[in-house]
Amino acid sequence: MIKVEDTRIIRAPIQKVFQLVSRLEAQPHVTGLWFSADLIDRRQNTATVLYKGYFGGIPLESVQRATLHPPQRVEFKQSRGGLKAFAGRYSLKPIDGETELSMQIEAEVGIALITEASAKRVLHSYVERSLQKIKFLAERDLPRPVRRVVEDAAQAASATPTTAAGPSEPGPQGAVPPGAGPPGAGNLGAGLTGEGLPAPDPSATVPSGLPPSAPQTTSPGPGSGRRRRRRRRRRRGGQPGTRGQGPTPGSQA
Repeated sequence: MIKVEDTRIIRAPIQKVFQLVSRLEAQPHVTGLWFSADLIDRRQNTATVLYKGYFGGIPLESVQRATLHPPQRVEFKQSRGGLKAFAGRYSLKPIDGETELSMQIEAEVGIALITEASAKRVLHSYVERSLQKIKFLAERDLPRPVRRVVEDAAQAASATPTTAAGPSEPGPQGAVPPGAGPPGAGNLGAGLTGEGLPAPDPSATVPSGLPPSAPQTTSPGPGSGRRRRRRRRRRRGGQPGTRGQGPTPGSQA
């Protein structure tokens, strides 16, 4: 005999959870063991249901009779079917507005192709999926706590008065604010850097992507050399009063 049991805490009143558990014809939508359920007979607190499904990949039919004990317990037991024995129950317990739901299964498979370990895994998955699905359906219409926390935080942020921005914090020691020159630049003349060198001309910067142009140098023209030679000759051979005239014939030796 294989026994499997598990428990879940559901954030819903016990009446709502019992309503989901007592709907035996809706079990195929809850569990992964059965894929169809046909209600054979239903009375005040009892119901007979024919289940069809797969147990470890093998087709299976099971006629089960369920007894309702609202709102604390639902018991079911196989009267005939492909399993040698199959019985279980749902137990409900209220806890501060919530519900503690427990599910117990006792089964004896009696199928030669299915080992006891495989049968235990199938029954364990059956119980886990049943409880998880019931919990999801019971809590589906309830507001999520995460959403309430986000709304409360938004309301608190809107209620908090906005304060004016304070003075900016001083930067690290030695840092130069943007747009300011090096230390001591304010005491220097215009166009000089802190080291006494001429500041670069912004208009002389070359745009990115263009080849740098050759530096413009003020080279003396061809006439300047001649003027200097003439002046030197005048100073050497010229005499006072003869400025603007050529050299005398006797001065050229």
